[in-house]
Amino acid sequence: MSKKAIPPIFRMAREDVWEFPKPDMSLVPELIKYSAATVAVVARNIVGTQSTFFGGVSPLFRGKGHDILGPAVTLQYAPQRPDLMPTGEYAKVGDQNHRIAVNITEEGYVLVVQADGNTRSGVLGGNMLLALQQNRKAAGLVVHGVIRDYAEAATQDFPIWTQDAKTTTDYDSQHDIAPLAVNGRISIAGNTVMPGDWIRADDDGVCFFPADKIEEVLENCNKHWWEPAARHYLSEGGHLDDCYPLPESRYTEAAAWQRANGHYVPDDIG
Repeated sequence: MSKKAIPPIFRMAREDVWEFPKPDMSLVPELIKYSAATVAVVARNIVGTQSTFFGGVSPLFRGKGHDILGPAVTLQYAPQRPDLMPTGEYAKVGDQNHRIAVNITEEGYVLVVQADGNTRSGVLGGNMLLALQQNRKAAGLVVHGVIRDYAEAATQDFPIWTQDAKTTTDYDSQHDIAPLAVNGRISIAGNTVMPGDWIRADDDGVCFFPADKIEEVLENCNKHWWEPAARHYLSEGGHLDDCYPLPESRYTEAAAWQRANGHYVPDDIG
């Protein structure tokens, strides 16, 4: 421990932000075939927690087909302390942690924001969202809280998940919370999320799993390979007991249908 006493700072400086190693993105096309709900169940068993789902965090634009999987850049908000921060919206913009978070988010990454379910203060507004989408090429934004400028966001077709699918109930951005830290440990709807953790999100909602578990998650998700065929059989009037879970006696039949319709089938099946 240092002999010199250094008081804690209210928020981080750019040079103090940890940027995690670039992950292998090669498995993303395979794993994204499985829904967030399926991934959440598999990930829960691997992580050993009761849930890896972000309860209450929902797609802001449900039905748009937003479907993402990427590593998390984390941003933590905390209650405002004006005496500890520069005053004014554009004061010392280079030191504002939400700007830092946007600027280090890389293509395919997901910005994940802890705002403790606050629905008064929008953590990001329209211009920030444009930068995140168009300049940084982020996969999406997940907020345990809300954004502002819904009308602008709605025209951008950018994947966003917020608390209860809401936007801010107060015009002011960051009305009573402030960006505290970037790429540290955060808490999202009862889950501990680390920078670099994988985020899977779709119309079902959002879940996470650890950065080094993507191969294990994919391997276990692949055990559910038959689900497209099961849905097909059920849509044709099949009996639930004969379709879900699909009996092994129907694997060969299901494999043939899935291959014919462009769905994944393990090499050792059929």
